[in-house]
Amino acid sequence: MNIEILSISFQSVAMNVLEKSSKVLVQPLCDHCLGRQFGQLLSGYDNAQRGQALRSIVAMSIDKEKFTPLLDMSNFADYKFHNLEVKKIKRKKCEICDDLFLRLGALAEKAAKNSKKYEFATFLVGTKLSFDLIEKEENLWERVGIDYCEPLKAEVNREVGKILEKKLNAKFNTRPDVNIIFDLSDNSVNIEINPLFIYGEYQKLVRGIPQTKWPSRKYRTSVEQLIAKPFMLATRGKEHKLHGMGREDIDARCLAWRPFVLEIIKPMKRNFDFQKLAKKIDKRVKVRKMRSSDIAEVRKIKESRADKTYRAIILCDRKIKKSDLKMLNSLKEIKQKTPQRVLHRRADRFRHRKIKSIKYKYINPKKFLFEVRAEAGLYIKELISGDDGRTQPNVSLLLGTQCTCKELDVTGIHAKSGK
Repeated sequence: MNIEILSISFQSVAMNVLEKSSKVLVQPLCDHCLGRQFGQLLSGYDNAQRGQALRSIVAMSIDKEKFTPLLDMSNFADYKFHNLEVKKIKRKKCEICDDLFLRLGALAEKAAKNSKKYEFATFLVGTKLSFDLIEKEENLWERVGIDYCEPLKAEVNREVGKILEKKLNAKFNTRPDVNIIFDLSDNSVNIEINPLFIYGEYQKLVRGIPQTKWPSRKYRTSVEQLIAKPFMLATRGKEHKLHGMGREDIDARCLAWRPFVLEIIKPMKRNFDFQKLAKKIDKRVKVRKMRSSDIAEVRKIKESRADKTYRAIILCDRKIKKSDLKMLNSLKEIKQKTPQRVLHRRADRFRHRKIKSIKYKYINPKKFLFEVRAEAGLYIKELISGDDGRTQPNVSLLLGTQCTCKELDVTGIHAKSGK
């Protein structure tokens, strides 16, 4: 009984495939467009192979029945029938893709030519179908259904990708160096260059330069520009961006190693020696651990909430005693409103941050060394000054005198290691 049910089920599926194939072939179709309607059946075959097999099955069926209901016989121009008498038939152009698959080689050649000036190891293909091709495909789906089909765009991307892998000596990849876009409305090819990402860690050894370039050019250079210069020359990129794990103030040094990713926009070259180029970076900045990166690591760095350790030289308006510094041990939980100096670019809100550890060293009655480890996002200068009461508690309040940060260094960035 089970064998009979299985046999009936198989016959039903086979008839369904044959019936659908026959419906498809009422208009001239190439093997690709026929096979694509069954693209979700069987693996290890391309659509042209599926189409050729189905066309042969339909041909045998009509030869057996000696009957050709509604079929466009140009679909069988290459077949010799045994029982069915058919006049000599000429093959017609495919009414779904307009014989697009015969032109893929020429399109791939154009893409290879357009991409010659760029250096890349991976690529991804995208296709913009013309309105006419979209309409024809949708009309076919409405007539025969979409039970097992694959979209035309998906097959074009895959098949032209196979050709390009051989021509470009590059690999098809979903996270590519370049995107190759075919516009079938005018047969144009556009090469989109994806950014190059370079991970590293830097120290800023001097005061007075910002981390990133200023659009107003108020500062002649920045950490970003100093690091990017040799890489821009090597890659012949158009622009650059630096994504850092936080940022130090312009007048502060960063003696800790700050993780960053340098993004090169539209690089023409991608193969170079990271360490060799790192040695060419201006000596005001030190870098290490430079290597290839990606956009996922950029997100990770920007979202990181690493603790920071700062060292500050603090000046006091009035004299203090060495014993007064013990008051600073009470700094634990800080309630801080957005500092006045950054209100023009930050929302005015309260933040709560914890102090993890404090060290201090008395220098003279009006000067001392202050070292603090705190959660990410705490403004240290305002922790010292109080910022007109916007940071509570603060160093000035505890010591009973106005205190000012004379020099500030970042000495620790406590990020988790590893990519």
